[in-house]
Amino acid sequence: MHLVEPKPNPEGPERPSENAEACMSRLFVSAVLVVAIIAVAPAPASGIGVTYDKLAYLTFTAPVQVPGARLSAGTYRFHLTNADTSRNVLQVLSNDGAIVYAMFNTIPDRRTKLTSDADVTFLETPAGVPPAVRSLFYGQEYGGYEFVYPKGWPNMTPEIVWQPEIAYRAEPMPVIEPPYEPLAPVPVVEPAVEPVGAPVPEPAPAELPRTATALPVIAAGGLASLLAGLGLGLLRRRSG
Repeated sequence: MHLVEPKPNPEGPERPSENAEACMSRLFVSAVLVVAIIAVAPAPASGIGVTYDKLAYLTFTAPVQVPGARLSAGTYRFHLTNADTSRNVLQVLSNDGAIVYAMFNTIPDRRTKLTSDADVTFLETPAGVPPAVRSLFYGQEYGGYEFVYPKGWPNMTPEIVWQPEIAYRAEPMPVIEPPYEPLAPVPVVEPAVEPVGAPVPEPAPAELPRTATALPVIAAGGLASLLAGLGLGLLRRRSG
């Protein structure tokens, strides 16, 4: 540390009264500066990441109801309509802020458990009816905004969806052709060439064995002679 020696006062040693006055003057100037810094510095937000106009982006995965409007699934902007004059009127806009869907009054609401991001609670609705947002709470804040619904809201009647008449017809079964499979080529088998040898002589026809005798032939000849003799005898008798 570099020490700087105090220089002697050319007018002589200071008096105790002068030292006290200088100290009081420095304290007054310091106090004025602190007050000025506090007055100029903006007031910290009550929630982490919460803007002055309470801007919050909420994404709904299904249709919901807010006072005076039904919101389809999507992302919407919620913020105070005029943060300087009224801090109880909320406005709902599209994600890009080009379309205003609803603007309504709110009343204070409280919760017992904090969340890091903005959170909403819902009213109970019958089956088939989009849930209605009850209150909106910002991150790290116990206080919230309860939505004030006008007369007739939220809607508690399920929507009647018109069902067209169902018509049908029987279609024929499609013809499914088997997949084309190319035939495999049939291998060509060349005939084997046999070697040419010496001609084999044909065997002589064998004589059939004689199974019949000459007796029938002799009997037939004798009968024919007998008939011829009888015929000649008759001719002679007629001629004599």
